[in-house]
Amino acid sequence: MEANECGPQGFPELKNDTFLRAAWGEETDYTPVWCMRQAGRYLPEFRETRAAQDFFNTCRSPETCCELTLQPLRRFPLDAAIIFSDILVVPQALGMEVTMVPGKGPSFPEPLREERDLQRLRDPTTVASELGYVFQAITLTRQRLAGRVPLIGFAGAPWTLMTYMVEGGGSSTMAQAKRWLYQRPQASHQLLRILTDALVPYLVGQVAAGAQIIFAKDGHFALEELAQAGYEVVGLDWTVAPEKARDCVGKTVTLQGNLDPCALYASEEEIGQLVQQMLNDFGPRRYIANLGHGLYPDMDPEHVGAFVDAVHKHSRLLRQN
Repeated sequence: MEANECGPQGFPELKNDTFLRAAWGEETDYTPVWCMRQAGRYLPEFRETRAAQDFFNTCRSPETCCELTLQPLRRFPLDAAIIFSDILVVPQALGMEVTMVPGKGPSFPEPLREERDLQRLRDPTTVASELGYVFQAITLTRQRLAGRVPLIGFAGAPWTLMTYMVEGGGSSTMAQAKRWLYQRPQASHQLLRILTDALVPYLVGQVAAGAQIIFAKDGHFALEELAQAGYEVVGLDWTVAPEKARDCVGKTVTLQGNLDPCALYASEEEIGQLVQQMLNDFGPRRYIANLGHGLYPDMDPEHVGAFVDAVHKHSRLLRQN
């Protein structure tokens, strides 16, 4: 293929579509693999690129987002890229202040405390235009990928975003947000509607900008509902047994996951054995290999490489046998 041959929308033609074919339930030569947070702090080059600027300024720079998205693909033969961004750019676009506190994570100096606080939020229909920098990053990355692998887009679900906006940051109990559900049901519905009205055009805009697939993650409590919601792929965390998940969703949905990320602290030999077991459990059809959660900052890139290589190697052997 000539480098200047282009597919739809003027993007370079896709050379490795294994990930998309697995998502659509087609046969593949091997099981495709990528990692949540593959563009992350476990990579020294990521830390070096990020050191120069504030987290959300990084998110607003299409050039930097593109570079961070491509870094793991230079190291590992991954079958998909995922755009570097953050779910909290949506509350920011709605007018809320969000800062990234080192060692603590995201923080909202003025969270939503009362029903009247909803009046502070901008019109949700303006969010997509506020987030033009994400679309620019996606388009730039699609061009720079040069058809190597598909590009994944993402956004936080309405409830996830509501918990951050009400709690003022991450929370293990989500007690304040749940309190809203019980004490302010109408305001909760209103907030979730605002977020939905912001997210729909944002996700549509990501696809228009060049993102090729979006899926549901961490929804094991509602697997059957998710399977019927029209998603092609449902991501699983490591607490879900593959056979049980397959029974729940049937044969028309592709499953993704779900190795415990902490398994990457094991030796490379043991990682290979765990991957083999996971591939046997999920089977060769309608499956994309991944971790059950994102990579942690202290993980060894060599072990991430061992995980990716083990998926490719063992899934090819599985198909031969």
